[in-house]
Amino acid sequence: MIDIENRLWASATQDVRDAGMEFTVPCSRNVRDLIRAGASVMRREGRLSESDLEAADANLIRLTGEMIRLTGELREPVGKPGARMPVRETALVGAKRLCPLWPFG
Repeated sequence: MIDIENRLWASATQDVRDAGMEFTVPCSRNVRDLIRAGASVMRREGRLSESDLEAADANLIRLTGEMIRLTGELREPVGKPGARMPVRETALVGAKRLCPLWPFG
């Protein structure tokens, strides 16, 4: 069910964009892999109801929120005016300390 993955990916990217940030390409791949694995867990467990999707989304937002927090602590210069602060893989690694968060870990 690619729709689960697309829905969760849209939620994660919107959360990061709302914070004035964006995933780097390598980080986006890792986040997509995490989402794909989470969707697989959901399908395997037969947990595909709207409330299950909302729970998965809430937990993903907890992870992206921690990634945003960790990225903000770095205060990495963004270069060009108007550019978004990059969210790197190190932020994802740091955010995973919150796991296990169903269905992501």
